[in-house]
Formats: sequence, C-alpha cells, structure tokens
Amino acid sequence: MQDKEKFIERLCYMFERWLDEWKYEDINDYLGYMQKFEPNAFAITKKPFGIKVKVDNKVHYFTTKLKGDQIEIKETIIEREV
Repeated sequence: MQDKEKFIERLCYMFERWLDEWKYEDINDYLGYMQKFEPNAFAITKKPFGIKVKVDNKVHYFTTKLKGDQIEIKETIIEREV
C-alpha cells in the first residue's frame, strides 16, 4: 500500500456513497473504483462496509462504522499468507 492516508480518505468517501446508494448500487463497482487507486485491494464487504488489501503476504481488512456523525475506520491484519 503506497499511501494509506489517501486510501482511507477514499474508503470514507465510498462508505458515505454506499450509505446513500446501497439499495440500487452493485457493491462490486465500489471495489473496482478502489482498485484503481489500490491494485492490491481484492475483496469488499457490505456489513461491515470494508475492503481487504494484500500487503506483504498478509491481508489488511479495513472496515467502516458510523459513530455519531464521524466515520470510524478499523484495520485488522490477518496473519496468514495469501
């Protein structure tokens, strides 16, 4: 991952869009958008809204959550190789 801060900014933007458009948008379109900026992104989830990214043979799973009017981002590193 080259620029984690920009990746998180884009993830927050996509999450805000998803909150408005989840009824009629294809979730995989969001993954395609994120892959333009982070080619190692390989999976997306709806609940919670999140992206899985391969980094150094590990999976970094970034999930989003609304906390009041703020978006909370959680990063979980899965220690197994991919």
